[in-house]
Amino acid sequence: MLILTPSDFSLAPADGPTAQLSWVRSGDGRQALEHGRCAASLLPAEAEVVLALPVRALSWHRPAVPKVAASRLRAALDGLLEERLLSDTTELHFALAPGARTGQTLWVAACDKAWLRSWLQALEAAGRPVSRIVPMLWPTADAVHWAHNDGGHAWLASASAEGVRCLPLAAIGPDRAGADTAEAQWLADPAVAAPAEQALDRRLTPLPLHDGLLRAAQSDWNLAQFDLSLSSGARRGQRLRQALRQFRTAPAWRPARWGLAALLVAQLLGLNVAAWHERRALDDRRQAVRQTLQQTFPNVTLVLDAPLQMQRELAQLQQAGGQLSGRDLEALLSALGSAGPGLAAQRLVYSPGELRLQAPEDQLRAQAQAMAGGAWNAQIDGQALRLRPNAP
Repeated sequence: MLILTPSDFSLAPADGPTAQLSWVRSGDGRQALEHGRCAASLLPAEAEVVLALPVRALSWHRPAVPKVAASRLRAALDGLLEERLLSDTTELHFALAPGARTGQTLWVAACDKAWLRSWLQALEAAGRPVSRIVPMLWPTADAVHWAHNDGGHAWLASASAEGVRCLPLAAIGPDRAGADTAEAQWLADPAVAAPAEQALDRRLTPLPLHDGLLRAAQSDWNLAQFDLSLSSGARRGQRLRQALRQFRTAPAWRPARWGLAALLVAQLLGLNVAAWHERRALDDRRQAVRQTLQQTFPNVTLVLDAPLQMQRELAQLQQAGGQLSGRDLEALLSALGSAGPGLAAQRLVYSPGELRLQAPEDQLRAQAQAMAGGAWNAQIDGQALRLRPNAP
């Protein structure tokens, strides 16, 4: 994930691929791998690019939105906010809070549409298309105050259930800093921490800009709505990436991650144990065959292929006792005669364990079909039929 914002929180339109941005790159959206500041054309390449909008770029409103169809929602917002805004609503971009539904009071963020488009186009031209747009601060039940540098001046941005505001730090004293509750967070960019603590008369927790960008990306906000919304495929991909990222890193999913890891380890161990048992059983059967061969034929001292060696030993015993075996010519000829009406053999060639005969092609095919699936292996080899006993 690559999270970026205009350098110095600039409110000027982007000037193409040379536009300067502050950025942070993260593998899980929580820990920074690296961060810096550079032109758009020099940004690191990442699959997901998140654009964080400066605090002063957004204004926040909370109208009571009637129940309207999605196709008419933008027109309804224009009518509701027209008298609250100094600019023409057609020149502004609106975005609703995450999970917002019509028929109730909703938070609506507004910003200059041309300014936002200029940054989106600059990043598109630099090969870094934005997949999500988030605010640096948003209305929240627990107050958050952040002192930061913007254009060489110190500002204090405050977010609470009443909205978001941003004022010059020089114009704020301890009595105007905002609500001081036990849940309130007081943060500061290290570059302005000292003057901010002096002006506000309190200790502030360090929050550099790159950590602020990570914090913004962890929110559920996505300001890419209405005419700036992403395609349905891009939204599905974004939701999938966000779900995977939450599964990998969110503390709430830690039991599920441990359970999945334990399941995979158990499956792996089970497969290894089953494979070990199968190998043991196969080795035991092979050993039993070898022992049977050597007990039956003590003269066999080296066992390489027990079934084949046993077949040969049996054939030798049959020959020594004057008995026919399946490898003898008489047995092969008998098999030919019993399997079909007979062949008009033109030539016979016998070698131990195999008989080759030439005959008309139609007779060879009929004979091979008649002997298929039995105790004999009959195959047509060129213009000859090759007959052998099947291996035991």
